[in-house]
Amino acid sequence: MSAKNLPVPLENELYAMIAATLPGAGRDRVRAVLAAHGVTLSSPLPARRQLCVHRLYCDGTKTGTTDNDGPFILDVGLGLGPWAIASDINSAGKSSLLWALSWALRGESVEEYRRPDTVEWFSYIRADIEVAGIATSVRLTFQAPDRPAMSLLTADTIDQLLALPGRQEEGPGVRVAATASPGEVKALLNRFMLDRLGLRPVSVWAAEAGAPKDADGHRDSNEQVHAWASFYYAVALNAGRDKVLLGPTPIGQLPAKLLQIFLDVPYASELTRLSAALKKESQEGRHVLRRATEDAQARRAQIEPLRHALAEAKARLADLEAGQIDLAGLLAAVDVAARQVAADAAACRGAEEQLARARKDRLKDERAALWARRSVAARLLLGALDPETCPRCDHRIDERRRQAEDAEHRCAVCTRPLPDLVEDPEVQAAALQRLDERLASSRVAEEHATAALAAAEAALARSRAVHEQAQAGLAAARASDWFTGMRSAQREVDQLEGALAVATGSFAALPAAVGASVSVTRARAAEDFWNASDTEILNAAIRVLQKIVGERSRALFADLDDKIVEIARQLGVTNLTSVNLTLNAHVNAKKSGVALRFSDFSPGERLRMRIATVIGMIMVGREHGIMSHPGLLLIDAPTAEEVVPGDARAVLRTLYEAATTIPGLQIVITSIEKVLWEIFPDDRIVTGPGRRELF
Repeated sequence: MSAKNLPVPLENELYAMIAATLPGAGRDRVRAVLAAHGVTLSSPLPARRQLCVHRLYCDGTKTGTTDNDGPFILDVGLGLGPWAIASDINSAGKSSLLWALSWALRGESVEEYRRPDTVEWFSYIRADIEVAGIATSVRLTFQAPDRPAMSLLTADTIDQLLALPGRQEEGPGVRVAATASPGEVKALLNRFMLDRLGLRPVSVWAAEAGAPKDADGHRDSNEQVHAWASFYYAVALNAGRDKVLLGPTPIGQLPAKLLQIFLDVPYASELTRLSAALKKESQEGRHVLRRATEDAQARRAQIEPLRHALAEAKARLADLEAGQIDLAGLLAAVDVAARQVAADAAACRGAEEQLARARKDRLKDERAALWARRSVAARLLLGALDPETCPRCDHRIDERRRQAEDAEHRCAVCTRPLPDLVEDPEVQAAALQRLDERLASSRVAEEHATAALAAAEAALARSRAVHEQAQAGLAAARASDWFTGMRSAQREVDQLEGALAVATGSFAALPAAVGASVSVTRARAAEDFWNASDTEILNAAIRVLQKIVGERSRALFADLDDKIVEIARQLGVTNLTSVNLTLNAHVNAKKSGVALRFSDFSPGERLRMRIATVIGMIMVGREHGIMSHPGLLLIDAPTAEEVVPGDARAVLRTLYEAATTIPGLQIVITSIEKVLWEIFPDDRIVTGPGRRELF
């Protein structure tokens, strides 16, 4: 499957995937454990890393030369595309310029470019660069060799920085973003580059030098965190003689991790930190066991006291188990009581609503009986509709209309005149009797509702009392000494059994000593303990991330393999037929049908294979719509190692065309090849007077 078609799970999906592999941990638990180890699985965003050098300025004083001592100033304008620092002679300062530029980009000396006789010449280095679109000027002032102080300037545009002459640090739109003393330069540039380029440190686990192996073959190790200084090897390539494909060391498969980072493989750096965290926990566990073993050896003469103490501890534990509290029963009682409270509360609310309706009916009937006795209009309308609101618009019939109905004989609903009243005493008496009977009935209903509410309230009070009593019983049990005593006794038994097993050499007894008793298991279940341990969660997270990182890496590496073969051939690596990059950064190449490791290539071929790998990596990134590599390459003398006649032209032509055709790429090389002048235009060559010393 192509890397473009591989799905990348988002943050919440990834936590859920990890949790799904562990029955005893939810998504929030996984998130908390990973965060405790400094890992947050943020949803990956497409990388857009860019680093372009627009200007390099250096000044200082040359000393100790045969004919060229004195102050010097070198001010070089650069930009995207191909650039060559060239001369017709050696020792003209070409590598020293790469050293100066690397000081400003990396925050420390790059030994590959460092020339001991020229280091003391430099007093000031300035590099005007764009880092992910941010116009930046790095200013290094050397009071002592390799000990510069730094000012970090920013501006609204790169042109505002380029307009500043020499050492000047003030101008329109220019501001000082940060400063660093000699001991802080590397840290400041590391933080700045990682932040602007969207890079995260990579952790690898490396054995301590000279550390002995234990009985199981494990050696004490420590975590090595690689940041910008190590990532810089993808900008300033390793020398030809170096047998590492990429980066300062092969330890911890760092070259493969750098390839994954600069191919924007999602969750690659998080996987390295999780792996390091797990190895750290495993080592700490081995240390604990080793200390326990050493302690046990020191106590071998105390086996009998241990056995006696164990017997006493088991007796105390048995006494506690015999009197243990039924937590499950208490929890069930609380639950039943809570359900009864809820049911009684619902019944009480229903009784209150019933009483409110009965009271409303009684008041209505009282008003009707009273009105019928005092109002002529009421007697006229006895037994008829007595609405409280208009039957059409629901407007309430107020007291004013009722009084008008009585005084003026106008209907309270329609306000029309009522017919003349002709009272029949017998009819009137019968109607009044019906009203009185209805009133008596509503009063009885209200009394029943009142009694029902009182009964419901009493039931609710009783159930609440039962619930409070059940809760009090559970709280008392939890607050009792039983928990503390039980756990303390069980822990004491476990410790003594473990110590006795180690002291007597009965290691088979350790699992039983570590296992928890039934009583403690029940207590922990009541407390809702998590089942999955931190180590299990770390292992699960690593397995899930390894699958994602592995699938994505293999797909991208497959795209990169073809690019490496194509570019390496153009660079003069003859008879190269195939490359198969693996997840541990093994090249697995074939030349003339013969399998070769990367270290089997000659130094010149290693450099060209390395160039092909990085340029291919940049091209694959561009094809996938990302700028995962910063797009800057510094290569010192790419044709200096064992280049057969004609290969120098091929190497230089390939580098020139790559920097010309690949968007956003800047390549800076050094060379003394005469053919360079035929390939690179004059405005792309930095040289000195007469093609000799550059400064």
